[in-house]
Amino acid sequence: MACFSQPAIKTKCLFYFCAMKWNLLVVLLWVGGAATAQKKITMYKTFGGVIYMLSDSLEISPKQTASILFTHPQAYPEFKKARGWSTASALTGFTGAAMVAIPLATLAFGEHADWGYAIGGSALIAIGLVCNQVYKARALYAIDLYNADLPQKTSRLRPRLQFYGTSACLVIKF
Repeated sequence: MACFSQPAIKTKCLFYFCAMKWNLLVVLLWVGGAATAQKKITMYKTFGGVIYMLSDSLEISPKQTASILFTHPQAYPEFKKARGWSTASALTGFTGAAMVAIPLATLAFGEHADWGYAIGGSALIAIGLVCNQVYKARALYAIDLYNADLPQKTSRLRPRLQFYGTSACLVIKF
């Protein structure tokens, strides 16, 4: 009560009390933000690639995933290696498809096709498929490393019920 007896002291005490509440609020927000700073990343395999989800609600790109994993010293190098395998998969798959297309286009125009290109292209496509599987395995391992200290492990199955007019469809992503 002595604090509020004089007007000049009253404003100083109110300012001190407000400043103390502000500092407490900043500390609580900082501690709460630090506790929720690391969010769970989940990878869902699709037919042609993968989908990365942040906290199972926001779809993120591989570059965004890499920037999130940058803070983790073990997961980031593993994810960089996985992206290298993804690049190799894309290059060999595209080159193989182009090589397969050469004899098919030649045959379509009525000329004699050289099937060696098709065999070589098929081999490159097979190598691209193997590289894609290695990419998916390494990326999943990197995400599991990142999520290791979180209470739940990475989910690999994602069932979802979709409605289309009067019918429904169960979609399972893995």
